[in-house]
Amino acid sequence: MTDAVKECLAILDQAIKFEETGMAFFEERAEASASPLERNLFKSLAKDELGHKQYLLKIRDEMLEENDLEAMTLAEGAHSSERQVFESAMTTAQDPYDFQSEQLEIIKGAMEVERNGYTMYTKAVASVQSQRAKDIFQALAREEQHHYSLLKNTYDYMADPEGWHGFDESPMLDGG
Repeated sequence: MTDAVKECLAILDQAIKFEETGMAFFEERAEASASPLERNLFKSLAKDELGHKQYLLKIRDEMLEENDLEAMTLAEGAHSSERQVFESAMTTAQDPYDFQSEQLEIIKGAMEVERNGYTMYTKAVASVQSQRAKDIFQALAREEQHHYSLLKNTYDYMADPEGWHGFDESPMLDGG
């Protein structure tokens, strides 16, 4: 086994553990959520983390079978957009003011989890030599950024429902 394969296996093992931890975190938050918005959001994120774990296991197995980094399949990237996930989570939210301040702290904690994932994957991109491995870890970093954006949007909405303008909205500064 080459040093490059060993390095990538170590990164993948760390990433699999990270995704398992993230999945458990989001599942626990979904169960404990007081608001439907948070519950739906955390369920969606837990499902994504499970998908990431399954993908990481698949590419690890491919790499081990062939003993070659080039054997790893690049991700399809078929996740929902932040807007779709947020709007789906919003379908059962009745009152935007119906939350407790602790919920904002939970979302901030979830944002930190995603930031840590992004950092882990971008460090992996910098450390590996294989372009295939770089592409895979860059795609995973984008997924973590996607989750962070979703959580940030939710945080902004819950913190200031009246001032929130949502995705792709442009506030009018002239009052009309």
